[in-house]
Amino acid sequence: MDVTVVDRSAVLGDTLLHRAAPASKLVAAGLLVAAVVVVDNALVAAGMALSLTGAAAAVRLPLRTMLPLALYPAVFALVFAFAAAPGPVSGALIVLKSVTAALTVVTLMFSTPYPQVFAPLQRITPTVVGDAMLMTYRSVFILAEKFGHLLRAARLRSGVSPRQPVRAARASARALGGLLLYSLDLSQREYDILRVRGYEGRLRVSPMPSREVLADAASLLYAALLLGAVVIFAAVPSLGPYAWLAAATGALDLVCGMLIGRTRR
Repeated sequence: MDVTVVDRSAVLGDTLLHRAAPASKLVAAGLLVAAVVVVDNALVAAGMALSLTGAAAAVRLPLRTMLPLALYPAVFALVFAFAAAPGPVSGALIVLKSVTAALTVVTLMFSTPYPQVFAPLQRITPTVVGDAMLMTYRSVFILAEKFGHLLRAARLRSGVSPRQPVRAARASARALGGLLLYSLDLSQREYDILRVRGYEGRLRVSPMPSREVLADAASLLYAALLLGAVVIFAAVPSLGPYAWLAAATGALDLVCGMLIGRTRR
């Protein structure tokens, strides 16, 4: 996964979700995750996943990058479903719930800068944990660039070609070893710099204000509607035979979202 792609989308993007306040998006994401927990019908879960994909397409988020990331948990969910699910329908529900939850988090990360996602968590986590999350954000990009340079240097010095997988693996291992030593030195230098600059046990992050009230209202309303629909289907068992309507609505949302995204482009 190229972390820089996620960061560029979160920082430089200008979609409707980007203009909403991070707090509103966090609340909306929480409502959607609650809907994933409550849903107990595979067709309803499929409708949620399709609708979320359509919403992301409508606001022109980079779906080609987002969808592979959201599908990663499906691999582990398939293993769990194969081992624990009593039937294919239950297994499909497990996989769809994992994909939908992952898509919710991926959408949040692609539309909200990392510090703004974790800044509210600083208020409820220990000081060291909150600051560590923010410093990790900075270090990831430094280490990713350093690893690229080390890997390139190792391959050039050893004359590795793509047709030599064993030598390429050795070069990668050497680069990772050098990166480990560099990361230890980097952590010590960053700690020393913070102490010299007067670090007092808390890195403050100012919350971003909303740039468009409509964006906040739209994200919260959308999440509330999905949660409400899921709760209704879960609370009224007689609606089970009509769960296909949820899947059909999700498919319609996907088609409309793709058309809106292409029109706005």
